[in-house]
Amino acid sequence: MSVRAEAETFRQVAIFRGCDSVPLQIMAFAAERQEFSIGEDIIAQGKKARAAFFILNGLVTLRSNGQDIGMAEPGALLGEVAMIGGGTYSLSGTARDIVSTARISHELFLKVAKEYPEFGATVLRNLSDKLEASVRDFDSVRVLLNKARKFSDL
Repeated sequence: MSVRAEAETFRQVAIFRGCDSVPLQIMAFAAERQEFSIGEDIIAQGKKARAAFFILNGLVTLRSNGQDIGMAEPGALLGEVAMIGGGTYSLSGTARDIVSTARISHELFLKVAKEYPEFGATVLRNLSDKLEASVRDFDSVRVLLNKARKFSDL
């Protein structure tokens, strides 16, 4: 895949939506290509996030607290929030088959964001929107739980 094509694929990821193509092309060019074997962890829940992983090929099983919660396919970005925030991964991702990734390190992301401040601002705005949507989802669940009958009333 060409750098331009890969940058356009990056743009499909929610946090990069609306970003200019130049910083995305720089990240696509500079990102380290990394391959994972079947059963190998790409990210591990609770581990310090040093990079996000853009899935180029293959399938990844996602787990939280040892429970399978879904799959990631090509075009998915794993660990981006933890990488940007310098936190820990909130879930684990294990290669279901041979998986090729573009590894975006924390340092690379910060260099591109420093060089292209509008890129950094767009990513932060997109992350803010993602957080706001999560809070709304949690609020709707809270309302449903508050309306539910108590177990003691059953």
